[in-house]
Amino acid sequence: MALASTELTPSSYVLIGNNVTTITFQCQSSTPVVIAIATTSAGIATSTEGMIYNRFEGEMKKTVTDLSHDAGAAYVYAKALTSTSKIVYEGA
Repeated sequence: MALASTELTPSSYVLIGNNVTTITFQCQSSTPVVIAIATTSAGIATSTEGMIYNRFEGEMKKTVTDLSHDAGAAYVYAKALTSTSKIVYEGA
């Protein structure tokens, strides 16, 4: 699977892992990104809390269930903490 990148804002979460078992991602901006995990692709509220990753931080081939501790987790969402941010990702 190829790497993809997207610009993020704090106003809404963007789906970066659609029904995946593992995920690879890295924050590439000075603005941190927020990663949230869900069990459905229906989307999540902007106010949903998540894990914060700073510049050049991320995960490599991490199982989605390890990130969430929910056996049904399969959807990974990202948003910028403040301002705008860029994330590079690959779902598998």
